[in-house]
Amino acid sequence: MSKVTIRTVVVEDEKRLARNIAKHIEENPAFQVSEIFTNGADAWDYIRQNPPSLVFTDISMPLMDGIELVQRIHDAGLSVRCVILTGYADFQYAQAALRADVEDYILKPVDIEAFRQLLRKIEIEVVAETSDVLSMGEEEALTAEEIVALVKTFVQKNYQKDISLNVLAENLGFSASYLTKVFNKVQGCTPSVYIREYRMTIARQLLDQPSATVTSVAEAVGYSDPFHFSKSFKQTFGYSPSEHRGGRS
Repeated sequence: MSKVTIRTVVVEDEKRLARNIAKHIEENPAFQVSEIFTNGADAWDYIRQNPPSLVFTDISMPLMDGIELVQRIHDAGLSVRCVILTGYADFQYAQAALRADVEDYILKPVDIEAFRQLLRKIEIEVVAETSDVLSMGEEEALTAEEIVALVKTFVQKNYQKDISLNVLAENLGFSASYLTKVFNKVQGCTPSVYIREYRMTIARQLLDQPSATVTSVAEAVGYSDPFHFSKSFKQTFGYSPSEHRGGRS
């Protein structure tokens, strides 16, 4: 793969944990931790003047929390990937992170192997955006696992849009048949099934919000037809959206 340097900022009010996170990040030679901050306000002052490629931020911090920091980064139009770190297992924090459009959401204590896999996924994505690695004549440039990681990343960033196998293939630079063969071999399902199941997982989370309607949730995960959405939901989980939320429509 192409050589890249992914400049990273760590924002974590527990200094020892921040140093450990930075250490694990730099185990991958593609990443370089440029700064460590213990609060969101100082981090924002730095980031807006020196935008990095990636930010790892805790949620609960003094002066400015991680969600507000991520929102400021996005509101400023900065092309910065953000990963939320938190010790809170309550889903309301995951919901806030999803609304802030973060790269991923990781609970502390951090699973080191999962952390390494996340870094690898981000590395693949950055390389794909900054080079011509993904082209029809270079299908062997990436391993099957890396191609699957790219598909997952694309789906996770675009599930609200009209995604099909052909759209995936066109955007990633592979033939639809080759992409299906590779993905099915590694993941055990087709890209189309993965798209549906990922959307339905997000939909089930959104349906837990009392103010959300089935129609609004359908639109939020890329379905313009609520009937089609309900059919896909039941196909995935074995029960309808209304049954999931106790009859609310």
